[in-house]
Amino acid sequence: MQYFCRKLFLLSMKFLNPKYTKASLTLALPVMLTQVGQVSVNLFDNIIVGKLLGAQALASVSLGNAVFFSIFVFALGFSFAIPPLVSEAHSQEKHSVINSVFRHGFVINLGIGLLLMIVLLLCLPLLYHMDQPKEIIPDTIGFLGIMTLSILPFMVFQTLREVSEGLSYTLGVTKATIIANVINIILNYVFIKGMFGIAPMGVEGSALASLIARIFMMVFLYYVLLKEPKTRRYIKDFSLKVAGFSKEMFTKMLKIGFPTSLQMFFEVTAFAAAAFICGLVSSKDIASHQIALSMASFTFNLCIGFSVASTVMIGRKLGEKNYTELKEVGINNMKLVFIFMFACGVFFILGRHILPTFFTKKEDVEVIQLAAKLMIIAALFQLSDGVQVVALGSLRGIQDVKIPSIITFIAYWLITIPLGYILCVPLKMGAFGMWIALGLGLTVSAVLLVIRFLKLSQRKIEMGKSSSF
Repeated sequence: MQYFCRKLFLLSMKFLNPKYTKASLTLALPVMLTQVGQVSVNLFDNIIVGKLLGAQALASVSLGNAVFFSIFVFALGFSFAIPPLVSEAHSQEKHSVINSVFRHGFVINLGIGLLLMIVLLLCLPLLYHMDQPKEIIPDTIGFLGIMTLSILPFMVFQTLREVSEGLSYTLGVTKATIIANVINIILNYVFIKGMFGIAPMGVEGSALASLIARIFMMVFLYYVLLKEPKTRRYIKDFSLKVAGFSKEMFTKMLKIGFPTSLQMFFEVTAFAAAAFICGLVSSKDIASHQIALSMASFTFNLCIGFSVASTVMIGRKLGEKNYTELKEVGINNMKLVFIFMFACGVFFILGRHILPTFFTKKEDVEVIQLAAKLMIIAALFQLSDGVQVVALGSLRGIQDVKIPSIITFIAYWLITIPLGYILCVPLKMGAFGMWIALGLGLTVSAVLLVIRFLKLSQRKIEMGKSSSF
């Protein structure tokens, strides 16, 4: 293993541009730590629930998270309009524009978050009519009822996060998420088991722990950014006075944010639909699906670091009108994430029999065995998953979001879900068939998005050359 890692490192150094790689890693690593903190909230929730309460409770949390994140990610997508606009304005030292993006982004994020929170709470009773295992529905609704309340504090946190990352300051966000994750783990045990005089709360305790952790993240990050020189002026200048708003800025941000939200919604709802389809087979299939998805989501969230780095770096090059380097940065970051996800895939294959045991009781042998098979498929599509998320970040950096949304819709909803249903239910392949379809959909998405970025970046280079004459 040590020899393999050394050879991979040496080959990667020849494969990558050292200058862009260093700049990307400087931005990406703190974001990756942040994502580890954020995804670990759900990862540890799954581990603790599975270990303390068993496979049925894990299935309840899995279904609850599938529904929650299908709604939540749509709100989250609007915040992704902030980094490219902040990054471009920052390269041009347009501080008033950054203030405007911050102000408008906050209102958009909070408004969308509030709306979707209400919708989710009103729709909870529909879970009884979706042909899911009846034994898990009550716990799923209890879990979701509390988790939904975490949308608002998280959207405030996300606004602060995207502004700071657009300014290339990522350390504060990392601190907030790591500390919040520790709080979440401790409170999971306290609330689920019932400690220090608190009655055992089951899966609802897991949701309450996540809610408290996210409130802490919001408050902590605010104070960190208030003290940091790079961000202090924007926190102090923040205002919600009506005179500070404009239709033009709202329109500009929504043109980027709405298609991005749709793109993220299509992807996450595809995985949610996959959970529902697995639930049509058995609670064991949905539990195995959740275990494999937890691992795949972990590595995917690490790749978001490279995606954010691409958005910020390419946003800067766009502001500088340096289109040749813009293309080079995007290509280099795709190479970088390819190497990273190759290593993750190898880890999945080598650990496929061990990793599932962290998520459930040893007695759930069938769940563990099926999850081990799913880990092999997850390992194979790691490459596609990493490349497609970085390609999306690169396209977001040049403010191209409409076509990528269409691409993700085609890949996930016209290919993945219909094929997954056929393989999973009529052909009786269960969760294994569903994951074959997921791998194919991600590969189609990655190929089309890379082609899109290469064409657009080359077009900008040619336009830049013609305008110089």
